[in-house]
Amino acid sequence: MKQHHRIPLMLCSLCTASLSIIAQNTTNLPTSMYGVGELSASDGGRYAGMGNIGIALNRTGFQNTLNPAAITRMDSTCFIFDVGASASYARYSFQNEHSSSASGNPNRFSMGFRVLPRWYAIVGASPYSSVGYVIQTEEPVEGMPGSYTYSLFEGTGGLYRCYVTNAFALTKRLSVGINLGMILGTVTQSETQEGAIVEYESSKRAFYADFGLHYEFNTAGRRKWAAGLVFAPSLQINHDNNLTYSNSSTSEGVDKSYHSRKQYLPMHMGAGVSMTTERWVVTADYNYMDWSRNTSSYASMKYENQHKLNIGGIYTTNPRLPRSTELMGGVGFSNSYINLRDGKMHYLEVSGGVSFPIRYSYLSLGATWRKQMNSRSSLMQESRFSLNLNITFGERLAKSKLR
Repeated sequence: MKQHHRIPLMLCSLCTASLSIIAQNTTNLPTSMYGVGELSASDGGRYAGMGNIGIALNRTGFQNTLNPAAITRMDSTCFIFDVGASASYARYSFQNEHSSSASGNPNRFSMGFRVLPRWYAIVGASPYSSVGYVIQTEEPVEGMPGSYTYSLFEGTGGLYRCYVTNAFALTKRLSVGINLGMILGTVTQSETQEGAIVEYESSKRAFYADFGLHYEFNTAGRRKWAAGLVFAPSLQINHDNNLTYSNSSTSEGVDKSYHSRKQYLPMHMGAGVSMTTERWVVTADYNYMDWSRNTSSYASMKYENQHKLNIGGIYTTNPRLPRSTELMGGVGFSNSYINLRDGKMHYLEVSGGVSFPIRYSYLSLGATWRKQMNSRSSLMQESRFSLNLNITFGERLAKSKLR
């Protein structure tokens, strides 16, 4: 019996769109149906325009959330605030059919400051993952030609990360740091068929921690080199699950808790290197995420360890000024942590952006184009264009606090 599945559409709280694509098998389901959802590629900070690279990047006015050790160049006379928002447009295709979606959300808030002469801190929140899909199936009824049963599958929600970063400048060149926080959120999945609705609601929470190291090399000449390392252990996600069943043809219903498979945050290791001159910053990051502790309840899907490589650069237009306009760009390549029926999915990303100084503040704009490249034509193809807006501003401390 052949099933016809409409290609799912990624949703957000601000936007939904209709679907018109019909595919032939379940290998077209998006990664957001599984695991903890589609991981947030970044938190859209000041350097979103260079592919959100930052493991080896320690710069004045930059609240680095990718390496907790790389914030010791923060202006010690200010409270530094970061506020950001993002919008994206995605286009999905399968064979000769196409669909699209648009979304927009605030995506970060953080506040950084110097606690003591060698101690720096950040308090903030940013997205961790998102879940959003709509799947409509059409199944012929056996023995009844021309009759079909229609089902609708929907998923919404996502996880947010709330964190506190502490960094310590052990020497002029060596810094260490730690992020501690919680990942919280709710994911809702529902199945509707012939007036019957089954809804699965899962409230998730997990303790989060990662550690960082940043070192600046003592080099002669105009070039300065730096390196960074980060590590985050795999930690279990706790669930509070509730199942609700209702049927339009009867007043009876079910409302009870249910058990689900254990899920874990992936173990993460990353390394980065940067080279700085008077006008240029060139940097590269490699990230590895180990998903081996997670198992799937879908026979057609399994988890894969994830590799990400990003290269980016910053060009300072007038280095003689204390604050100058910066141009940035970057490119990245990664694989998906979801494998559908042995079909591998990879992503190519190209980014560009600009950061404008406004007194003690920066207004940053970043654009990213992402193309999904699949090993088989039976997998849905995706291309996505996203924009990031970020404002970094400082609030001067009282003179009595500067002494």
